[in-house]
Amino acid sequence: MEQALREAAMADAARLLEKFLNQEVAPMLGEPPLQPGERLHSHPQRVVATVLGPVRIIRAYYRGFQGGRFPLDEALGLRGRYTPAVRQLMCWAGAMDGSFDLASETLRRFAGLNIPGRQIQRMVNATAPTVAGWMQTRPVVPRARPPTILNIQADMTGIPMRPEELEGIKGKQPDGTAKTRQIKVGCIFTQVRDANGQPQREPSSSIYLTGFCEVTDFGLRLREEARRQGLASAGTVVFLGDGAEWIWNLASDCFRGAVQIVDFYHACEHLHRLCTLYEPDEQRCASLFKKWRGRLRNNGLARLLGEVEARAHVLDKATREQLVTETAYFRKNAARMAYRTFRRRGYFIGSGAVEGACRHVVAQRTKLSGMRWFCCGAENVLTFRTLIKSNLFDDYYRLNAAA
Repeated sequence: MEQALREAAMADAARLLEKFLNQEVAPMLGEPPLQPGERLHSHPQRVVATVLGPVRIIRAYYRGFQGGRFPLDEALGLRGRYTPAVRQLMCWAGAMDGSFDLASETLRRFAGLNIPGRQIQRMVNATAPTVAGWMQTRPVVPRARPPTILNIQADMTGIPMRPEELEGIKGKQPDGTAKTRQIKVGCIFTQVRDANGQPQREPSSSIYLTGFCEVTDFGLRLREEARRQGLASAGTVVFLGDGAEWIWNLASDCFRGAVQIVDFYHACEHLHRLCTLYEPDEQRCASLFKKWRGRLRNNGLARLLGEVEARAHVLDKATREQLVTETAYFRKNAARMAYRTFRRRGYFIGSGAVEGACRHVVAQRTKLSGMRWFCCGAENVLTFRTLIKSNLFDDYYRLNAAA
């Protein structure tokens, strides 16, 4: 009974909207300014999908030297057979559901719209470039107060690609080929302190970016976004990464003066490898790791490395060579591993924000079983996901009502 009442109410509302568009809006617009050689051709009828259901619109068709046009369609923001409100729903569902077919089912069940998944995919692909342009050029919104600490994080993850997109790409397969292409992910956010004085992300402050672009281009995009979030006026800028060379090159080039911190949990992964070189026994290795982890967390890296070197004589030549590689990682990043100092200053020491973005922004939509993407298709979907996850979806459509 509830479903029947809902359908009846929607049908009545659709008829009211149809009457309003045909009897009120069309006459209100009147004759449009004609272009040279243009004249009224006919009054065809068109079925348009609205959030209330399908409606039939009779509109004037004008034809001239430049082709034909429907002024009423332009005034109402119609594209294809969809109103702006329906297009919003299509793009949201297409980006946030696990597939375009699932998005179609979601719209059918929750909005009463029968739109094929292929049409949703086409709408996302057609709209995303405009959204991406707006994201990169949108005006700066004045902040009530400058951020005390502005956090910037970057990482990289792989997306499974179609064979055409993998030509010439080196990967981790035994034959050197790749099954994925790396996409860069960035996250910018401000922070506050909780009741216990611990740093917490400020609610709704996270802005996300993704891109298949080169490091230089991605760094410029990340810096421009940081500028919108108060980079120039921030008391402190903190850049967190997992220790990859490209991340620190980006940080040094685009965020000079920022406090650079190696993610503590990635550092611990390297520390665990050191422990396994010394202690093949699992229990003794776990005990040594716990001890050294505590030292690393409490600014004891120099002492830790001294103990590592003191133990090196018990290792064979091959193991010592591996030891040199692992200790080089810590020596290179020593200034970025003063974790006790960072914590006392109220900085995050973990890159969980961008690690989480690799999962909830990228992986949950593009890395499901059986998926293979073209770069442009993945970028278009992720454009909407970053827009939504950054809480900018409503802002975009408020400022671009006919988008």
